[in-house]
Amino acid sequence: MTVLIIEDEAANAARLQKMLLQLEEGIVVAGVLQTVRDSIAWLEKEKSPDIIFMDIRLTDGISFEIFNQVNIQSFVIFTTAYDKYALQAFEVNGIDYLLKPIEQKKLDSSIKRIKSFMNPELDKSVVDILKKMRLQKDIYKSRFLISYKDLFITIPSADIAYFSSENKIVYLTTHTNQKYVIRQTLDELMQELNPDDFFKVTRNYIVSLKSIHKLSQSFDYKLKLELKPIVNEIILVSRERGISFKNWLDSK
Repeated sequence: MTVLIIEDEAANAARLQKMLLQLEEGIVVAGVLQTVRDSIAWLEKEKSPDIIFMDIRLTDGISFEIFNQVNIQSFVIFTTAYDKYALQAFEVNGIDYLLKPIEQKKLDSSIKRIKSFMNPELDKSVVDILKKMRLQKDIYKSRFLISYKDLFITIPSADIAYFSSENKIVYLTTHTNQKYVIRQTLDELMQELNPDDFFKVTRNYIVSLKSIHKLSQSFDYKLKLELKPIVNEIILVSRERGISFKNWLDSK
């Protein structure tokens, strides 16, 4: 059984790959991809795998876009930390989903469920649903409600420069350098933010396009990122994530 993993978080992809290999000896991971663009290119030239594990939100867009460009012949299991989508509608003809963090028992159940299908053809109505859903605009948050002292204030997403994580506390910083604690993880925030406007550059930073002041080459092919408002640390983007980051900037 061949498997393709489409996941932009390297740690999540590695964990899923390890779980799959522990699950069954006959599973072969044909590839691990991080972006919509790379996934389309891979699927256009390579033989269709038996199963595709597909994260919904990728660094350069929503994975539903892949269905508009490629005739997917594989069974698809979506993986997501955010179930705002009507994912139950996908539970037909080999389209399934798993919520992150993925549990071994549920992964096993999903694989067994896929195996039970005799017809590899995808339900065309489900593909139509995916195409329509990618066009929906209300899946992104336009504002955040913040608890500040004894008040509640609303901050539009357009006013946010970046999110940062320090000592397991997540902060929201505005373009006017106002800083607030927000009770969500960075991974949860990435499920709600428009990927056209925000990018998770490191494990501890999600930045908006407007917050990027300067980008330069650093050592070991890493990228050095300078933000506005200024942060009191050096932000280095890894070589692997740097490729996706530059593609994201180039697509604006």
